[in-house]
Amino acid sequence: MKATRIATLFALGLACAGLITPTAFADPPPWAPAHGWRAKHRYVYYPSAEVYYAPETRMWFWFGGDGWQAGISLPVALHGYVRTGGVNIDLDVDRPYLRNDYVVQRYGGHRQHWWRDDNGHGHGKPKHGTHGHHRGHD
Repeated sequence: MKATRIATLFALGLACAGLITPTAFADPPPWAPAHGWRAKHRYVYYPSAEVYYAPETRMWFWFGGDGWQAGISLPVALHGYVRTGGVNIDLDVDRPYLRNDYVVQRYGGHRQHWWRDDNGHGHGKPKHGTHGHHRGHD
């Protein structure tokens, strides 16, 4: 009993002196991501036109005459392609077109060149002087 008391006092003395630190078993703070974790962004991907919709931000992403576009409304010419056939996907980027090659490889895709027949309505048609010329965005 005396030996137990001495050992306890000795351990308490070392702990108070800072020589022994207790092991902490705690979760990371709420603002710190867990090891190996990446933020996921949810999208609905429409392979028929390679169009993405982000439900959380209510943003659309589509390819237009000047490259990838984003907005809160989709050009009218693409509405028919997004009525059905959407695939729920999670990506680690907030701009889904950065992973478009991966998405198309995995889920398929067919880019629509709708802006070529836009008749000047301004929904992605190339700037003046480039009408009818392929600009290498495909």
